[in-house]
Amino acid sequence: MNPPCIVFDCDGVLLDSNAMKTRTFAAILSEHEPADVQAFLAYQATAFGLSRYRLIDAFFSDFSSREPHPGEAESMLARFGDLCRRDYARQPLTDGAMAALHALQARGVPMFVVSGSDETELNGVLETIGLAKFFRRILGSPKTKLENLRLVERDLGSPHAITFIGDARADWQASTDFGCRFVYLSPWAADRAGMTTLRSAEGFPEISRLDQVLPLLGLAAAPAEAMAS
Repeated sequence: MNPPCIVFDCDGVLLDSNAMKTRTFAAILSEHEPADVQAFLAYQATAFGLSRYRLIDAFFSDFSSREPHPGEAESMLARFGDLCRRDYARQPLTDGAMAALHALQARGVPMFVVSGSDETELNGVLETIGLAKFFRRILGSPKTKLENLRLVERDLGSPHAITFIGDARADWQASTDFGCRFVYLSPWAADRAGMTTLRSAEGFPEISRLDQVLPLLGLAAAPAEAMAS
């Protein structure tokens, strides 16, 4: 049997940050037509896991009543990044996140982050809050999650049983396209109704806190002294 490897999404998985991302989109779109913004935000709630680059493109192509001004999309992306750098590190960890990270580290399980967040920004955030040390690599946009899962496989160098823990359809889709196991962390998902429907159809496992992934992998909790560090 191949040894395990765990890949984490970030928003709604490691950090309770989905609501922050929605507020940030609302802020950068505040000068647009309210009806356009509300329609986009309803879509965005179902599209967590897609990068901000794709979402801003989608706003102008599918929801905005007007074409973007020259440089407008780039300006919006820059403001989005500024707001994220200000607010990201303030977001709390999800339940069981630290216990899971310590337990997996104690068992020598390689861990990665594959997120739709900007890669440079996310590396800085996880370094600031003391989580970067747990991960072999922290991967994000503008590469897609599928591209980044392939980088994980390449980085491992030998066959591993990869499990991707996510909270959105984009996470499940990337796992399916890549061919690895998907585990759904449900409490912080932005589109819980949609994910419930998808889970009913696809049958993937659901957990309510991150440390519940350990028995799914046949692993016990880490020693108490490791959990306290």
